[in-house]
Amino acid sequence: MTARHAPRLAAASLALALAAAALADGGTVTGTVEATPPKYLEETVVYLKNGPPAAKPRTLSMDQKSMTFVPHVLVVAVGDTVKFLNHDNVVHNVYSPDGDGYNLGSFKQDEVRTATFAKPGAYTQLCSIHPEMLGFIYAAPGPFAAAVDKKGHFSITGVPPGTYTLAVWNSHLKGPEKSVTVGAGQTVTEKIAVKR
Repeated sequence: MTARHAPRLAAASLALALAAAALADGGTVTGTVEATPPKYLEETVVYLKNGPPAAKPRTLSMDQKSMTFVPHVLVVAVGDTVKFLNHDNVVHNVYSPDGDGYNLGSFKQDEVRTATFAKPGAYTQLCSIHPEMLGFIYAAPGPFAAAVDKKGHFSITGVPPGTYTLAVWNSHLKGPEKSVTVGAGQTVTEKIAVKR
């Protein structure tokens, strides 16, 4: 390494160290969601409504496999792109009537289509060829969001210290917003009920 490269290397190392420190100082918002009726529980997303935006857009994937969308609920942030895969041996189509709406056309096994989500909110995922197929993409305002698991648990990690509005989306049910204050390295636990 030459002397002229040392300042650049030092700056890059400092940037990485600061990013790691910010993540280490971040808190966690965790907890459970209870749904009435419970059949809609797995179609729930918990997110920070006024959290900071994503540092840079990401690319995530939603598959079509065994005639289902996998995962059933995919959480993205505004600005993220989703790659739609087809691992079935039949032709599929992906479209959504929500938000800006899109129809990615028909595509065969191992072909890929993409969509970028510019607006926050829920996007129902449908296949015009197989009307029984249903999935959801939830575009949260920022990266601090999580879908619940089968038991209703969620965990949002790396949250910068601050006070936020914790909100919930469900495909059929409604839940209250809550104010949460997260300290550096702190875990905040919340219980949320969603119902008609």
